[in-house]
Amino acid sequence: MKNKINATIFLFLLFTMLFFSASADAQNTKFVRAYRDTNYDMYVNRMNIISNQGVISFWVKSVYSDAGKALVRKELPKKLQNVSLDYGLDYFVFDTKKVKYNIKIASVYAKEKEIYREGSKKWLPVTDRTVAAALINEVNKVLAEKNK
Repeated sequence: MKNKINATIFLFLLFTMLFFSASADAQNTKFVRAYRDTNYDMYVNRMNIISNQGVISFWVKSVYSDAGKALVRKELPKKLQNVSLDYGLDYFVFDTKKVKYNIKIASVYAKEKEIYREGSKKWLPVTDRTVAAALINEVNKVLAEKNK
C-alpha cells in the first residue's frame, strides 16, 4: 500500500515537472532575436506570423538599452519624455511582391502599459543591411522551419 502511494506521488511530480518544463520551453521560443545594436534588441514573435498571398505580418518587441531609451524619449510628446520606458511593440507588414514594408502600429510601453501609439500608411523599400531586412530575414527563416 505504501509503495502504491509513493509511486502515485512520484508519477504526479514527474508529470508536473514535464508539464511546466514544456511550458517554459514554449515561452523561451516565442520570441527570437532578429536584430541587435547598441540601442536595442529586437525580437520577432514567431507564434503569430501571418503569411497570406505574398503579404507577411508579424509583431516585433524592442528592448531598449539606456541609449535606445534616450532616442525613443526624444520622439515622444513632451509630457511622456520623463517616463521610465520598458519596451516597444511594433506590427510590421511586409509585401514580398513589392519588397516593401509598413509599420502599421508602433507602441511604447512603460510599467507594462501602453503609453504611446502611432501608425503609418507609408510603405518603405526594404534595402540590404537595414533593420527591416534583418527582421524579414528572420521571419523568412521561421516560415521555412514551419513549412518543413
